[in-house]
Amino acid sequence: DASSRTHVYKALLNQKKTQKNLVSKLINSAFNGSASQLVMQALSDHKSSPEELETIKKYLDQLK
Repeated sequence: DASSRTHVYKALLNQKKTQKNLVSKLINSAFNGSASQLVMQALSDHKSSPEELETIKKYLDQLK
């Protein structure tokens, strides 16, 4: 009986690599290559917690 069989699936790409590829495509197709426009859009549409905003600030400081 096929309904009693167990199937195990495994992702071919890891999550970080997939996210990187998707974000890169999104930046290029929807934001004309502008990462800053993507970030500003994401932050304006999504209510970030104070902790998330602090993490973002620290990350941006590291990039300077």
